[in-house]
Amino acid sequence: MSATHRKKMACRKSVSSSLHYSRGLSLVELMISILLGLILSTGIITIYIESKNNYQSEDELARIQENGRYTLSLLKRELTLAGFFAGNLNTDEMTPSAVTTDCATGNWVLDTSDSIELIDSFSSSFATVNGTTLNCMTASDIEAGTDIVVVKRTAGDFTLKNGAWNDGLTASEKTQWYLKVDGFGDSLAWVYIDSGDFDTADVGTDTEVDYWEYYTNIFYVQNYSNTAGDNIPSLCTERLSGNIVTKQCLVEGIEDMQIEFGIDTDADGVANQFKSAPTSTEMATAVAARIYLLVRSIDSVAGYTNSKTYSLGEKSIAAKNDGYLRRVFSTTVQMRNATLPAA
Repeated sequence: MSATHRKKMACRKSVSSSLHYSRGLSLVELMISILLGLILSTGIITIYIESKNNYQSEDELARIQENGRYTLSLLKRELTLAGFFAGNLNTDEMTPSAVTTDCATGNWVLDTSDSIELIDSFSSSFATVNGTTLNCMTASDIEAGTDIVVVKRTAGDFTLKNGAWNDGLTASEKTQWYLKVDGFGDSLAWVYIDSGDFDTADVGTDTEVDYWEYYTNIFYVQNYSNTAGDNIPSLCTERLSGNIVTKQCLVEGIEDMQIEFGIDTDADGVANQFKSAPTSTEMATAVAARIYLLVRSIDSVAGYTNSKTYSLGEKSIAAKNDGYLRRVFSTTVQMRNATLPAA
């Protein structure tokens, strides 16, 4: 065999070898590879979805905790200060002034005779246990079966004291009602500050004039937050704002609010029993309140079904079997100002 022939044979073997090793995967090998890839992809996707759901659950729980604690703190402060009118005991003798838009008859907003009013488990009537009808409310907005509570009070600290401004203040709030205390309590009057300021004679050294901001708030659970039908229950308030009563929503996710009042039956300053629906006479002797909140997540959690029942004091709430997380928050509040005797 000539050298040229041997070279041709070696070249054919080399090409044949290359073709043998570059022919690719067989059908069986390809199918096994695809199956393994699908199994691996399914595992990765499952882990991703579970991680995403866990993150969403933790995020919603954190929001529930924040909203629940803030709402309890807000309502606790309001009820603690209910009936506090700059430390004066004779505000019942004041003639209520009229506001542009009131919420009941008789200049009710500035009438301090009932500093706390309650509608237990709202259904359709806006009549409180004290006999007041709140005509500024809209029935279709209220979450059925939840409580509505009214609190009247002044601020916990003065704006002007004996003619001197409180720390950090140099002027009054605009469009704000104030309780003016003259002669260290000898004279009380309602003063509305529109665009001006306090009387110049009241500001200075030893004028014996105090000014305290005044508030009337109606707290209730609305069945939406921003737009009717958005399915986000919220704690809202109808409040004395300027010279009118206006609505403001405060906290989202508050699905239910129940308040039980501690009634002092023997005038020793201690609650003897708690009632969810006290009479007007019993309300006048309430020295404490238990606040119960059912707080819901803003969004539903994928893959979760809430089959739990909840207890809010005397009220039991059946399982809703939906995808929303829920928690119950509660606290007890002492209400010393609401039952102080008249001077």
